[in-house]
Amino acid sequence: MADRERVIAYRVAAHQFDRTTTEAADLRVFDLGLQDSERSAVPALAARLDRVPDLDPFTLTWSVRGAPHRHRADEVPALAARLWPLSDADAVARMGRPPLADGLAALREVATALREVVTGPMTKGEASSRLTARVRPDVTAWCRGCEATHVLDPVFRLAVLPAGLRFDPRAKAVTFVPLEGRPEVPESSRGFDALVADYLRLHGPAGPSEVAHYFGAPVREVKDAWPDDLVAVSKRAWLPADRMAAFENPPEPEVVRLLPPLDPYLNARDRDLLVPDKEHQKQVWRILGRRGALLVDGEILGTWQARATGPRLDVKVAPFVPLDVDMFAEEATRLAAARGLAEAAVS
Repeated sequence: MADRERVIAYRVAAHQFDRTTTEAADLRVFDLGLQDSERSAVPALAARLDRVPDLDPFTLTWSVRGAPHRHRADEVPALAARLWPLSDADAVARMGRPPLADGLAALREVATALREVVTGPMTKGEASSRLTARVRPDVTAWCRGCEATHVLDPVFRLAVLPAGLRFDPRAKAVTFVPLEGRPEVPESSRGFDALVADYLRLHGPAGPSEVAHYFGAPVREVKDAWPDDLVAVSKRAWLPADRMAAFENPPEPEVVRLLPPLDPYLNARDRDLLVPDKEHQKQVWRILGRRGALLVDGEILGTWQARATGPRLDVKVAPFVPLDVDMFAEEATRLAAARGLAEAAVS
């Protein structure tokens, strides 16, 4: 494996934490999509930009791993084919492993039916109720919470982008809107190699296992689709050729940032590299009660939580090593401003 210090320095630079980028659309995180779960997009942008812009120009939809992501609007139509599963086994894996032999056909059926159902703004509940009768029963199940039979949630999420749908981000309930000039449901995967390269530019050097984990695909299928034009940094890690110069001489990672839960930097799949200590990993990637991460000169040195108290954002840090909490005051103030609050306090 490549030298850890160099990899970390490359990653910090690749994520553009230096705030020299002025336009959000120029951030590399949008190459894969910026996850916007639990209000994670705004603090992620605050860690990379001097000013967090209005996110409305960025299309919001379920994409990578069925999670809500923001994408550059002009890239969304082609993204459905890039994210289309590579095989039946891949489709079944991404759909939450329902007992299907023909995963691609099942996904295409659901996406096609969903495309036919949603011809204008429509809530998820209404779309789901109309969809059930149009699809095969082996992709549906009884939902105790809804007291109704509907398409399995992972299948539904995976079908939304191929159906040509985005969210109305201003609606209180999840509401779908058809993409303008939306393409037909993909017949096959096209352009997955570009997504591999985008992952490696941001989270590399890395190999098929990390890429497969990120997209929720089987490792075998990703290995079969692995691009031939990548540069091997080691036996298990690759980079695109256009990033080798940046990797060979990265700048020192001298930044202090409050990374939110689900920040793209934390979404890299080689967690042992980012946070070598197993106990610290449990704190950074908690399943319940997610916490942000303290990034100090390339190292994850603790976690943080925040809550608004009137016009103030109260940030509580939990370092893994002795740290002066005052070093996070400026970042807390930036985060408060991005959330529309007047001030911040760190403890």
